[in-house]
Order: sequence, then structure tokens, then C-alpha cells
Amino acid sequence: MKPTSNSILIFDMDGVILDSLDKLSSCMLLAVSEFCQSQDQFMQFVEFDRSNPGLSRFEKIQNFVDSLPVSSQLSPSALFAEILGKFDSLSLEARISSKIDDSIYELSENFKPANLLILSNCDNSQLSLIVAHFGLHQIFKGGQIGTPPGKLTRMQELLSNLASDDIWSVSDSESDAIIARKFPIKFAFVSRFARDDAPWLASNEYRFRSIEQLSS
Repeated sequence: MKPTSNSILIFDMDGVILDSLDKLSSCMLLAVSEFCQSQDQFMQFVEFDRSNPGLSRFEKIQNFVDSLPVSSQLSPSALFAEILGKFDSLSLEARISSKIDDSIYELSENFKPANLLILSNCDNSQLSLIVAHFGLHQIFKGGQIGTPPGKLTRMQELLSNLASDDIWSVSDSESDAIIARKFPIKFAFVSRFARDDAPWLASNEYRFRSIEQLSS
């Protein structure tokens, strides 16, 4: 089964449209590295980050802050804000310098631009710059939505305004699949830039090698 010309498609950006996961991991690790109190702690966070590519920057940073002893020099909220600020300052260039799946520019041949949306864990203001840089506003005319608030809240808001029973979440991550199952809407896993081969994919969900295969 594939989406039809009347389907509404909600695309994740990192790991689907952009080959940005490794670059974003480097940004996150650099942002937390100066606050790590041991190499073991750093390596534990490296594993957590790589194993959870679909988690938001807020969830990853909160996990790191929660792992620190209470005696840390900064308050948890101040530490969270400092790491977040550093990550956001690094991640814009990381995304802009990432490879894009060029087949994204052909989506309008098979789908209505008004039915194409981006829902990303990217910061809202940064997302606007990335969309402009790659010309994505010409393709995803249904909207380009970032965070905060989190993806679950954003998806709930989106779906409350979409009058269709043929809505697809297109992503590389298990966390997006979990969100799709809550409503429920169809879920399509795209493997081209993904970190794993989706062993978590449910039997009623769909697997595609690329955006081109999904849309052809």
C-alpha cells in the first residue's frame, strides 16, 4: 500500500528529508561534553543519543541533566538552558550543510502541495531558515511546523484541523511511529537516511527505501 494523490503526508525532516542525524548527534555531544563528569558518563550519553534519533532535543538534554549529581555547579534549569542554547547555535549549520533527498522536489508531481506538511523536532525559528534555504516552502504548502511544543502536541493540533481519513506520518524514527499509533494514522518508514532498519515497525505499518519509492 502507498499514499494516493489525495493522501495527506506529514514528513519528519531529520533522517528523512535531510541526512542530518550524525551531524546533529555531533552537535548534541559537543553541547553536553563540557558538563560530563566522567568518560563513562559521556559514553553512556553517546549510546543514549544514537539509540534515540527521534527524540527531541528537549528530551535528550533532560535525560543528560537528570543523570548529573545534585551537587552540579549550575541549577538543573540553568544547565538545561545553557546546553540547549549551545545545541541550537550549532545545529543550524549542521542542517543547512546536510545532504537533502532530491526526490523531495518531485513530490508535487504525485501529491497536492497543500496536502504536504513538515513536522519536525527542529526549533520553529530555525526551521523557517532551513525551509527557505532548501526551497521547501514551495513543496510543503500544507505547513512547516517545528517545536516547542513537542511533536505529540503538534500532531494533535494538526489532526484536529485536517478533515481526512487518509493521513500518513512519514518518518525514520520509532518515536514518530508511537505518536502515529496513538491517533491512529498510517505510518511510513523511510530507510534511506535512517539509523536502523526499523525492527520496531508494526505489521500494519509500511516500509519504503526512499521518498522516491513512496511517491512513485
